Amino acid sequence: MKKLTILMLCIATLGLASCKKDTIIQQKSQNRTVVFDVAPNKWVFENGKYYLDLNIPEIDDINFYDEGILVYSANPNYTNYYQLPYGDMDYEAHIGGLSISRSTLPTTPIRIKVVLISAENVT
Repeated sequence: MKKLTILMLCIATLGLASCKKDTIIQQKSQNRTVVFDVAPNKWVFENGKYYLDLNIPEIDDINFYDEGILVYSANPNYTNYYQLPYGDMDYEAHIGGLSISRSTLPTTPIRIKVVLISAENVT
């Protein structure tokens, strides 16, 4: 009976010693997406190019200097997105928004998707 008790105690000790507490931290994504459907009449012709200014207050100092900004344009059916710069389209980001330029005036509405990527500056 004593051997059985010791054996059970050893098994229980091995079982408890092998348990490890894992702390799981679920991080909430701080990435943000802003989508614009832009009509052809919103483009302004200046210096031989067409420009579109988008007001995006979510692009603040922190996002502009330390985080990431990705800009995409969709095809007319919205089945594919192309990351800018692509073809004749390019963009410049600034605090409070961005400016998109292209060499030709679009004939159909264009969907612009702006993805703001959160990141931690480690420098």
